Amino acid sequence: MQAIILAAGKGERLQPLTNTMPKCMVKIQNQPLIIHTLNHLSTTGKIDEVIIVCGYMASMIQEYIGDVYQGMRISYIENKKFDITNNVYSLYLVGNKIHMDCILLECDLYYQQSVIDSIIDSDADCSIVVSLYNKKTMDGTIIIANNGMAKELLIKSHQDEERDYSDAYKTVNIYKFKETFYNKKLSPALETYIKTGNLQSYYELVLGSLIYYRNDNIRINVVDENLWYEIDDLKDYERVNKCLA
Repeated sequence: MQAIILAAGKGERLQPLTNTMPKCMVKIQNQPLIIHTLNHLSTTGKIDEVIIVCGYMASMIQEYIGDVYQGMRISYIENKKFDITNNVYSLYLVGNKIHMDCILLECDLYYQQSVIDSIIDSDADCSIVVSLYNKKTMDGTIIIANNGMAKELLIKSHQDEERDYSDAYKTVNIYKFKETFYNKKLSPALETYIKTGNLQSYYELVLGSLIYYRNDNIRINVVDENLWYEIDDLKDYERVNKCLA
């Protein structure tokens, strides 16, 4: 199995921490976020290769991790347009490098091993790790599901303030894709989207379009919200350290 870690962004909302390091190198419990992720991936015993899409301070990431980590091959793709693009472009750059089932993760996550374990053996075309949506503590992309099947994906700007989302789920930003789904559905859709010239958008919009057409087995894997943290800004960073302490 392969894994993709998106780690190209500058992490401006985490300044001044990210003035001297990329977002994925910010430390939680004395370890960079990306090392926590690599440790979890290695613990599964099922990951052969990790593809890291880097951009801001890319050389720091490459020199710190190297070409092999705990038996997993590490390869790098550099998003040289990291300062004018968003994650849809970073994922698009992976191109034809996926030749087996894969896991997609973002670099600003801190989570427990059980979060990865919840998805590693999923046999759905696409599996999305989620938690029940908590409006007080969560922000970002949500999913509407029925009997475990994803029915609708909404990024923050597409959410209706008047709508009741009490039955929705928040994405953890961890996904598993079957190789055929990635190469036959997601990758071509990413390429089509990039050709529109919208490089500052989100891969979630592309995945959401595939969910909308409902011709695939796209399922959710629910985990407890206390098992993971998304670290977007300094407030998140302080909250995580306080909770872990």
